[in-house]
Amino acid sequence: MNALILIFFLSLSGSQAACLPDSLVSKGMSSPKFLNLRDIESAVAVFESSITSDLPTDHDLIINLESHNPRVNAEITKLETAITLTVWGGMIGHDLLSQEAFLLLLCHEIGHVLGGQPLKSRTGWSSTEGQADYFSATCAKKLGLGETEFMEAALNLSRIYAQVTLQPEPSLSRCDSSAVTRTNFGYPQVQCRLDTMLAGWRGEPRPRCWFLP
Repeated sequence: MNALILIFFLSLSGSQAACLPDSLVSKGMSSPKFLNLRDIESAVAVFESSITSDLPTDHDLIINLESHNPRVNAEITKLETAITLTVWGGMIGHDLLSQEAFLLLLCHEIGHVLGGQPLKSRTGWSSTEGQADYFSATCAKKLGLGETEFMEAALNLSRIYAQVTLQPEPSLSRCDSSAVTRTNFGYPQVQCRLDTMLAGWRGEPRPRCWFLP
């Protein structure tokens, strides 16, 4: 297996498959409030030990943690020999990003590579946002999250999405009852994204709020 974890605290740029629209950034949030370095290292170690065996054998896995970049976002890129997962400082330092939510975020990003159909484009490699959300639940189980931990992580991660995109706060006690007439290949509404993570955890079909069977 030719897979490595490399952690950088740098400032880089680029976008391929991001958990949030790329234009949205944080406002001055640069140092972790909830996560400390030990939490981050522990989460990355758990993620690495569980996920690298599922990756293409001819690709290295590189994780960039750019703590000084204020963007509240994460993304993944896939090149010929490397899969690079980047998390920016505004996300790392968000006060809702617990260790479990950080793991779920990593699961979402790797879901763009491992999540399968539907893809963002016919000739591309990246699963859609909704599919990456759906896959993240399976990944979280593999990482050892229990149901309560997962529910809290999914809610907190969704609350971050809602804050950044200026949408209503999602809830575990309601669902997005809308039904698309064609699969959404972009970013579903935040409540729909939470519903999708929960459906993935429960082994239920992908919600109609973004996916058309």
